[in-house]
Amino acid sequence: MGTNCAPLLADIFLYSYKAEFIQSLVSEGKRYLASDFNFTYRYIDDVLSINNPKFADYLSSIYPSELEVKETTEINNSASYLDIMLSYDTDGHMNTSLYDKRDDFNFSINLPFLSSNIPSSPAYGVFISQLIRYARASTKYTDFVLRARRLSDKLLSQGYVCDRLTSSLRKFYGRYGELVIHYDVPLSRMVDDILS
Repeated sequence: MGTNCAPLLADIFLYSYKAEFIQSLVSEGKRYLASDFNFTYRYIDDVLSINNPKFADYLSSIYPSELEVKETTEINNSASYLDIMLSYDTDGHMNTSLYDKRDDFNFSINLPFLSSNIPSSPAYGVFISQLIRYARASTKYTDFVLRARRLSDKLLSQGYVCDRLTSSLRKFYGRYGELVIHYDVPLSRMVDDILS
């Protein structure tokens, strides 16, 4: 822990256990069971298994006993994985939204202050970069706007200028329109929803 290669080593270490498990299933002629793990993903210590009701039954066969695995799924139709909240709607469609663990705690997140020694362009760039993040994570426009509105309110309270944020939003919409085109929302409405 603490070294640059630690995440990669952890990933390789845990991958080796899963690979051995899958190989043993295939060797035993249990390809049908191995195929249940096709939609099981892991990044370091976060595991997501979609449509695999047998996953929990085989955890002790996959990973060493020293590895403590905690179930964090709150309800059957949604789960968080890394910074994404995955959920199924009543029609069975999967939706995504941003999941930020910091939302679970009652403390303020500081963003660059314009009164600090950083130039203003990178400070406003934070707004654009977060809009990109929100758009990539949010299937629904309402989720995107919720995050973007919270961010704009926070930045305005820290002295950011509404006209510059509007300009940054326009720049985002022009350069990264493919991220928001599925919302089918014109720029004027987006500006109103996020900054007014």
